[in-house]
Parts: sequence; structure tokens; C-alpha cells
Amino acid sequence: MVFCRNCIMLFSRSASPRFNLVPFVAATSRRLNSNAAATAPVDNPSATSFKVHNPQFDESGKELTVDITDKTVRQLKHIAVRDQNPLQALRITVDSGGCHGYQYLMDLTDTVNEDDVIFEKDGARVVIDTITLPMISGSRIDFIEELIGSAFKILNNPHAAHSCGCDTSFEIKI
Repeated sequence: MVFCRNCIMLFSRSASPRFNLVPFVAATSRRLNSNAAATAPVDNPSATSFKVHNPQFDESGKELTVDITDKTVRQLKHIAVRDQNPLQALRITVDSGGCHGYQYLMDLTDTVNEDDVIFEKDGARVVIDTITLPMISGSRIDFIEELIGSAFKILNNPHAAHSCGCDTSFEIKI
């Protein structure tokens, strides 16, 4: 395990020589529904399925959602196979801290809380709590591969006024 001094993030070595970003997040209380994990992998992009479990809405009635890229789906499926855990999901939370006031935290989990929202695309799942979702709704969740490492990232957050250079910390628009 290696810590990034700039982001206070934890990197763990994967089977490849690259690093996977695995920030700290507290454990949750309920396992993902095993029926949700039974979805067969879909390799045909035109056959994309997208489901939202426990949808949430803003004050005007618009559904709060995120965009999950195909690269994210492929990486989450790869991790689930590698770890032999078909229930594995990417949990995203926002916490106070970082150089701009709030920071994105991401972790792999197979548990959810009753008030979590589960976004499922082609069998890959992203879990976001109801406090975090309004702060990142409209964002894109992508898997970025760079020379310095690979990581899941939140991109194009319409609620962020400013963000740090590594896109881990952001300031909320007022």
C-alpha cells in the first residue's frame, strides 16, 4: 500500500504494474441483493441497461442521477471477477476536507444502507448515499488510466465551483 502525499489517498497494487485508487470509506450495514448481481455481463454497447434502485429527486421533481462511463463498467466488472465477488460495487461519498472544502471518497463494497441509491449499468453497480447524491448529481463517473496510475474519478460535477489539480477535492457552488 502507498499513500499519495498530495491527496491523502491510499493506493493498492493490482495484478498489473499500475496502481488502483482505493480511498478510505467506513463499512456499511446491509449486503447487496444477490438477485441484482445475477445480471449477465453485456459486451454490446447498444444493449446497455441502466437501472436506479431507490431513486431520489430534487425540489423541482427532477431525478438525481449520474453518468457511468463504459470504461467504469468494464473496470468494475473486471474487479468483481478478479476478487471473485459478483456483489462488489463502487461506493462514492463526499466528506468535508481536502484543499477545497469537500473531497470525493471511493471504496469497493458489497454492502449498502437502506437509504443508499444504487445505479446499475450492465451489471456494474455504483452506490451513493442520499446526502452525497445531490452534491454530485449530473456528474460523470469515469475510470482514468494515466502513466502515474489508474483511478475512478468524478468528472464534470455541475455543483463544483472549483476543484484541486487532482480532482479529488472541490468547492460547492453557492
